[in-house]
Amino acid sequence: MVKRATMLRISLLIVEITSIPLIILATIYLISGYQMLALEVRVIPEPRRVHIDKFLRILTVLLAYLHAVCGMVIIAERRIRTETIRKIAEAAAIIILTALLIFSLAVEAITLDFGYRYRWGLFSF
Repeated sequence: MVKRATMLRISLLIVEITSIPLIILATIYLISGYQMLALEVRVIPEPRRVHIDKFLRILTVLLAYLHAVCGMVIIAERRIRTETIRKIAEAAAIIILTALLIFSLAVEAITLDFGYRYRWGLFSF
Protein backbone atom coordinates (compact mmCIF):
# COMPACT_ATOMS: atom_id res chain seq x y z
CA MET A 1 0.00 0.00 0.00
CA VAL A 2 1.22 3.47 -0.82
CA LYS A 3 1.98 5.73 2.11
CA ARG A 4 -0.34 8.67 2.65
CA ALA A 5 2.40 11.29 2.18
CA THR A 6 3.63 9.63 -1.02
CA MET A 7 0.12 9.44 -2.46
CA LEU A 8 -0.48 13.09 -1.61
CA ARG A 9 2.81 14.10 -3.25
CA ILE A 10 2.07 12.11 -6.41
CA SER A 11 -1.47 13.49 -6.60
CA LEU A 12 -0.22 17.05 -6.21
CA LEU A 13 2.37 16.48 -8.94
CA ILE A 14 -0.27 15.12 -11.34
CA VAL A 15 -2.59 18.06 -10.60
CA GLU A 16 0.24 20.51 -11.28
CA ILE A 17 1.29 18.74 -14.49
CA THR A 18 -2.24 18.53 -15.92
CA SER A 19 -3.33 22.07 -15.04
CA ILE A 20 -1.38 23.96 -17.72
CA PRO A 21 -2.35 21.64 -20.62
CA LEU A 22 -5.99 21.84 -19.48
CA ILE A 23 -5.88 25.65 -19.48
CA ILE A 24 -4.32 25.63 -22.96
CA LEU A 25 -6.91 23.17 -24.29
CA ALA A 26 -9.78 25.12 -22.72
CA THR A 27 -8.48 28.32 -24.32
CA ILE A 28 -8.18 26.64 -27.72
CA TYR A 29 -11.73 25.29 -27.48
CA LEU A 30 -13.08 28.65 -26.31
CA ILE A 31 -11.38 30.61 -29.09
CA SER A 32 -12.30 28.13 -31.81
CA GLY A 33 -15.91 28.04 -30.58
CA TYR A 34 -16.20 31.84 -30.59
CA GLN A 35 -14.57 31.93 -33.99
CA MET A 36 -17.18 29.53 -35.40
CA LEU A 37 -19.96 31.71 -34.00
CA ALA A 38 -18.50 35.07 -35.04
CA LEU A 39 -17.07 34.62 -38.52
CA GLU A 40 -15.33 38.00 -38.51
CA VAL A 41 -12.96 36.82 -35.77
CA ARG A 42 -9.90 35.18 -37.36
CA VAL A 43 -7.46 33.79 -34.80
CA ILE A 44 -7.23 30.10 -35.73
CA PRO A 45 -7.04 29.25 -39.46
CA GLU A 46 -9.53 26.34 -39.39
CA PRO A 47 -11.59 26.62 -36.18
CA ARG A 48 -14.07 23.84 -37.02
CA ARG A 49 -11.31 21.31 -37.64
CA VAL A 50 -9.61 22.24 -34.36
CA HIS A 51 -12.87 22.32 -32.41
CA ILE A 52 -14.00 18.84 -33.48
CA ASP A 53 -10.60 17.12 -33.49
CA LYS A 54 -10.96 13.67 -31.90
CA PHE A 55 -7.45 13.55 -30.46
CA LEU A 56 -7.88 16.89 -28.67
CA ARG A 57 -11.26 15.82 -27.25
CA ILE A 58 -9.92 12.52 -25.91
CA LEU A 59 -6.81 14.25 -24.56
CA THR A 60 -8.99 16.81 -22.79
CA VAL A 61 -11.19 14.11 -21.27
CA LEU A 62 -8.22 12.08 -20.02
CA LEU A 63 -6.39 15.11 -18.60
CA ALA A 64 -9.58 16.31 -16.89
CA TYR A 65 -10.07 12.81 -15.43
CA LEU A 66 -6.54 12.67 -14.01
CA HIS A 67 -6.82 16.23 -12.71
CA ALA A 68 -10.18 15.60 -11.05
CA VAL A 69 -9.26 12.27 -9.44
CA CYS A 70 -5.99 13.55 -8.03
CA GLY A 71 -7.65 16.79 -6.93
CA MET A 72 -10.32 14.85 -5.06
CA VAL A 73 -7.62 12.73 -3.39
CA ILE A 74 -5.84 15.92 -2.27
CA ILE A 75 -9.06 17.45 -0.95
CA ALA A 76 -10.01 14.26 0.90
CA GLU A 77 -6.53 13.88 2.40
CA ARG A 78 -6.45 17.48 3.62
CA ARG A 79 -10.04 17.98 4.80
CA ILE A 80 -11.29 14.63 6.09
CA ARG A 81 -9.71 13.53 9.35
CA THR A 82 -11.31 10.11 9.84
CA GLU A 83 -9.43 7.43 7.89
CA THR A 84 -12.52 5.35 7.07
CA ILE A 85 -14.56 8.29 5.80
CA ARG A 86 -11.55 9.53 3.82
CA LYS A 87 -11.15 6.17 2.08
CA ILE A 88 -14.89 6.02 1.33
CA ALA A 89 -14.82 9.55 -0.11
CA GLU A 90 -11.78 8.77 -2.26
CA ALA A 91 -13.33 5.52 -3.52
CA ALA A 92 -16.65 7.24 -4.28
CA ALA A 93 -14.88 10.03 -6.18
CA ILE A 94 -12.85 7.52 -8.19
CA ILE A 95 -15.95 5.44 -9.01
CA ILE A 96 -18.03 8.46 -10.06
CA LEU A 97 -15.25 10.04 -12.12
CA THR A 98 -14.40 6.72 -13.77
CA ALA A 99 -18.07 6.28 -14.71
CA LEU A 100 -18.00 9.77 -16.26
CA LEU A 101 -14.79 8.88 -18.12
CA ILE A 102 -16.31 5.69 -19.52
CA PHE A 103 -19.46 7.58 -20.53
CA SER A 104 -17.41 10.29 -22.27
CA LEU A 105 -15.30 7.75 -24.14
CA ALA A 106 -18.42 5.79 -25.13
CA VAL A 107 -20.03 8.95 -26.51
CA GLU A 108 -16.79 9.67 -28.35
CA ALA A 109 -16.82 6.17 -29.89
CA ILE A 110 -20.47 6.52 -30.91
CA THR A 111 -19.94 9.93 -32.50
CA LEU A 112 -16.83 8.63 -34.23
CA ASP A 113 -18.87 5.84 -35.82
CA PHE A 114 -21.74 8.21 -36.64
CA GLY A 115 -19.40 10.73 -38.25
CA TYR A 116 -17.70 8.02 -40.28
CA ARG A 117 -21.00 6.63 -41.57
CA TYR A 118 -22.32 10.13 -42.31
CA ARG A 119 -19.19 11.11 -44.21
CA TRP A 120 -19.26 8.01 -46.42
CA GLY A 121 -23.03 7.80 -46.88
CA LEU A 122 -23.42 4.50 -45.05
CA PHE A 123 -26.76 5.30 -43.40
CA SER A 124 -29.61 2.85 -43.74
CA PHE A 125 -32.90 4.41 -42.71
